[in-house]
Amino acid sequence: MEKKNKRQLSQEKTRKNILKVSTELFMKKGYKNTSTREIAQQVEITQPNLYHHFKNKQELYFAVIQQLTDQVRTELAIVIEKPDSIEQKLEEMIRILLDKHPLNLFMMIHDIIQETGDEYHKRFYQIFQTTYLDNIEKLLATSPDAHLRPNVNEKDAARFILYNVSALLSIEKVYHRKSPVDHISQYVQLILYGLIQ
Repeated sequence: MEKKNKRQLSQEKTRKNILKVSTELFMKKGYKNTSTREIAQQVEITQPNLYHHFKNKQELYFAVIQQLTDQVRTELAIVIEKPDSIEQKLEEMIRILLDKHPLNLFMMIHDIIQETGDEYHKRFYQIFQTTYLDNIEKLLATSPDAHLRPNVNEKDAARFILYNVSALLSIEKVYHRKSPVDHISQYVQLILYGLIQ
């Protein structure tokens, strides 16, 4: 295996720092209110140096979202394979999103639609699909105790669950709670079985 030289190691370190700072700023201020100049200043590099690593702001945002969702996707997939009930699995999935998902999902979706071009819409939707919708759909399709109503398919049910969980995540991020909500179990019961007996 070829040993990396000092320049390559320095480039890798700079790229990691750019991603770290960008993640913090994008998730705190959103895409529109974060500038590449601000990112470069905090990383202590020039803007041209930043553009050496990422050709534009959209490409940088895409790299941030990809990095954030890779770990979440892996952890959600592990939960699906457990022999637990659908309620237990969904509770654990929500806990993972609350504990490890450092962004407001609604803000992310809004930023993608409003601030990026069509080329990026498709790329972002692919990440959204594989990280969230596919995993929830797989949960519903593979859990023996997931008995959907006859007129509801896994894809529509996955969207319904995701939008409800997204609302919960957004509330948690707005109010800056440090720990998951106390009533996740009750929340899951409401999502799966509704309000009326």
